[in-house]
Formats: sequence, structure tokens, C-alpha cells
Amino acid sequence: MFTNSVQRKSVRSSLSMFSVFAMVLWLITFCLCVPGIAQKKVIRFTTIPSAANKFMRASIETYMEQHPDVKIIYDIAGEQIQYKANFPQIASSPDRPDMAWYWVDGRQYQNIVEAGLLVALDDLYEKEGWNEVISQSVVDKYTQPDGHKYAVERSPVFYPQIYYNRKIFAQAGVTAPQTEYMAYPSLEVWYTVIQKIRSAGYEPVSYGGGEGWIIGHTHDSLLQRIIPQDLLNDFYNNWRKGWKTKIHYTDQEWLEVDKMLLEWKEKGVFAKGFIGRNYPEGRMFFEQEQAAMYQDGSWAVAILRDEAPDIDFGWMIYPKIKEEITPKILAYAGNGLMILKGTPYVDICKDFLTFLMSKEQQTEMCKTISYFPVRTDIPEEKLIEYMDPVALDIWKTAKLIGTSTGWDDPVPADLAEQSFILFQELLTEVRSPESIGQALEKIAERHRITGR
Repeated sequence: MFTNSVQRKSVRSSLSMFSVFAMVLWLITFCLCVPGIAQKKVIRFTTIPSAANKFMRASIETYMEQHPDVKIIYDIAGEQIQYKANFPQIASSPDRPDMAWYWVDGRQYQNIVEAGLLVALDDLYEKEGWNEVISQSVVDKYTQPDGHKYAVERSPVFYPQIYYNRKIFAQAGVTAPQTEYMAYPSLEVWYTVIQKIRSAGYEPVSYGGGEGWIIGHTHDSLLQRIIPQDLLNDFYNNWRKGWKTKIHYTDQEWLEVDKMLLEWKEKGVFAKGFIGRNYPEGRMFFEQEQAAMYQDGSWAVAILRDEAPDIDFGWMIYPKIKEEITPKILAYAGNGLMILKGTPYVDICKDFLTFLMSKEQQTEMCKTISYFPVRTDIPEEKLIEYMDPVALDIWKTAKLIGTSTGWDDPVPADLAEQSFILFQELLTEVRSPESIGQALEKIAERHRITGR
């Protein structure tokens, strides 16, 4: 009897263990089969605060609805300056994100690429046709010296635009550009326009020259109009270690640009006192209708609509300087999306990038004012509903006449930042064009020799 009792207990125990095992097996199967309960693949995406974050959050939600096994955590850095400085260390840390937004320029991005911290995206450029639907200047910028592309542009900005007050132009007897973008066909006509505006009691071009980067935008524009693109390409790269330079900052071509910047100041192109104003003060001078024109980037459309809704303004680009060089719009294409090496979900990250770069998502992004699609194959009629007419016209014109890269985008930080100071000193007659060329060449030569 004791034996039978033990046997019954043993059987009950076995059945109990079997029941537990069956229950566990059922739970595992249930979790694997039911969306939301199964183990999700978690992707961390890091970026900075911006107007595009609302769009990005919506895109992430849409993607996760379509891919219930994926969870994308959208981390927004609190301070842009710290993020820009610290991201190279973040990218190499064990706690690095799977994906990130970061500035693609000649500064820290180059160090990230050279350290081998990013996943090459050449296959996506080929498979998705990005090489054909993204402007050539942007593709060239994203192609690194090793021939690979490690990021893709989300949304370019264009610069510098000259926004002009139509009422002031009429009062000054100035003929507005026949086409919105092509300002005037020569320097002679340009200087005549400047004189007419001054004679009518207004200042010509306003901006905050107390911040050197915006003078750099003027200088970039002059570079594109004076120096042929093949030599300009050399200036983009002549700081790289071991680079065999075709041209130097002490050569006549660069000096001609510096002298032209100084000539514009002497001819009265810039509003009196511009060198003492900061960025918002330069814009306010235009908004108060003391200046007929205002230099800024494409992002200024939204700002002007908000701050000066009663001003009827058009836009144009600076005039042609050399007959053989056609003016282009400069494109800052630094809004890079990238995948960091070490993520176990490279394929998912690539699929998400493909989703973000689709025609549908690029169109959705344009609902955020002054954000432009990097794709050039989006039908205009899809954008008319969303984009400000001036912003849309800038985007259309960039496709029509082409874009170029501003010199201070791809060069190292110390070279660009020193140039801003030097241009300010040029315009305040502290330095000569020759001394500026010597100072820049010294920095570039150090980079060519040391790689630092």
C-alpha cells in the first residue's frame, strides 16, 4: 500500500511537472505569436532638438506600426554644442546608439569616418537610386576619400539668398529680377542697383556681420562665382594629409575673392554698421524696413513670415561676376543620417533609412516649413499644398540651375573658424588679402603634414 501511495504521488508529481512544462511552452509560443508581447528588436536613434523632430516621431510611429517586431527609441540630446563635441566619443563607446543624426562636414564627422565607426551605405545608394535622385554636389560631398558613403542627407538648406523688399525696390526705381533667382547679369548693374537704393534713403544688403559665419556665406558665394569648380574642389580637400594641391590660399585666385569681398564693402553693398550687428539684429534692420535687402539662408523664409508678416518680399541670388561661370545656389547638406558599427540590427537600420528616404516620407517632411526634400524627383504638385511659395521656388531653382558646396563646410573646424575671424578683420581693414591667404595656407599645410 505504501508502495502504491508513493507511485500515485510520483505519477501526480510527474503530471504536475508536465503541466508546468506544457504551460511554459504554451506561454513561450503565445509570446512569440502575439505582436507586442514577443521580444522586440530595439533600435536607439540619437539626434538634436529641431523643428523636424515632430516629423521624425510621426515617421517612427508609422514604421513601428508596419513592423511590430521593431521598437525605435528616439533620443533627443539636450544641448547641441555638447552633442556636437561629444558625439565622436559617444560613437566609439559601448553605449553607442544604433543610428544617429549628425553634421556631415569637415569637422568631427571626418574623424568618425576615419575611425571606422560607421556602416557604409553604398548598397542603398545603388539599390534605392539615391545617386540619381540626389543632386551631384550632395552625392560628391557624402563620398569620402576612400570612395564610400557612410551617411545620407535628410534635408538640405540653401544659401545665401538675398531677400528683397518689393515696396522699397519700387520706391527706389529698382527693377526687380526678371526671374526670381537671377539677380543681375554683371557687377556694373549690381553696383547701379546699390547706388539707387542708397539714393532713395535706404541701406542695401543687411546682415549681422558681427558673426563671422555669415560673412563666410558671402565669401562662399563669391568663391563659386570667381573660381572654376575644378579648382574649388581642390580647395575643399587641400587640407587632407598628403594631398597634392593644385592651388594655394596665397595664389591669385583666392586673393581675387578676398579683394572682391573688400570691394563690395567699399562700393557700399553692405548696410552701414553691419559688422557691428549680430545675426538677429541684421535681420531686424531689414524687418524695420531700413534696408532693402537681407542676406540669409533658406531657413529665413519661415522666420520672416513669422516676424515680418506685412513685408512683401521676393528672393534672388548674388549676381554673375565672371561671364564663363554660371552662378549656382550653395547647398549645406550636413543633415546626415548614419548607422553606427556594432549594432546587431544593421538590416533593420538600413530598412528604416530606406523608409525615411522614400518619396512619401520626403513629401511628409515638407509639411514642416522651410524643410526641403533632398530628393529631386518629387513632383511639384505634391509640395504646393505644404510649402511656402518662396521656399518652394528656392527648391525648384536649386534643381534648375544646380548647387555647389560652400568652402567652409568640408574643411576642418580650425580652418573654417579662423577664416571667419580673418574676413571680419579684412572688412575692418585690420588685415590685407595677402595676409589672410598666408594665415589660411599655414593652417592647411599643418593638416597636410600632420593630419591634425
